[in-house]
Amino acid sequence: MSQAKISIRGLDAYYGEFQALAGVDLDIPANSLFTVMGPTGSGKTTLMRTINRLNDIVKGFRATGQVTVDGQDVYEPTVDVPSLRRKVGMVFAVTTPLPLTTFDNVAYGPRVRGTRSEAQIAEIVERCLRDALLWDEVGSRLHDPASKLSGGQQQRLSLARVLALEPEIILLDEPASGLDPVSTARLEDLMRRLSKLYTVVLVTHNPLQAARVGELTAFLYMGRLVEVGPTSQLFTSPKDKRTEDYVLGRFG
Repeated sequence: MSQAKISIRGLDAYYGEFQALAGVDLDIPANSLFTVMGPTGSGKTTLMRTINRLNDIVKGFRATGQVTVDGQDVYEPTVDVPSLRRKVGMVFAVTTPLPLTTFDNVAYGPRVRGTRSEAQIAEIVERCLRDALLWDEVGSRLHDPASKLSGGQQQRLSLARVLALEPEIILLDEPASGLDPVSTARLEDLMRRLSKLYTVVLVTHNPLQAARVGELTAFLYMGRLVEVGPTSQLFTSPKDKRTEDYVLGRFG
């Protein structure tokens, strides 16, 4: 197994008095497609947002325990949070493109980071759209408003925007929740491809999706990590009755 890219130890997370995560211990290998599954309200999104500290902006949120990326505790006072969020990019369930063209949506991040060469920006845009399996569909209309893209295309555009920031980790929070089966299949194929180059963490409430794409899968329930292991094991011989009930559709 690859060396852990993300290590989580004793993670407790709270929104005010409500405890969203309790005692989570988890290792996520580098260059893998790691799936976190569980029903709505199980703490999956809180876990993802804790890794890149997006919960910092939520009033009343606090976390204890340790979250490390490449051995660095992300909650150390010396951590540069903007740099962390570039390294750990995130795509959300509901994506809204910037009110710009498709080209400018992808170019926005590199421009903010200081890239001034239009030739270099054009190269970045094409590369990221190709990596997001979107170039062949939009390459001839880059300067049309991104809002004209279909839902599945907008989801892949959001991923291209993340790739333009050159992350090492990509967090995908229910990225297929609003997509049709064809768009979902394209996105799942893209996840598999990207996991060869990046550490990809997928959050899903759909156990069938976890079964299709995950190499390793963790099952969260009511804020606690119930079970983690090879995906095939969780679906064929789970160790915990709650895991068995969930993957068989008895709740969730």
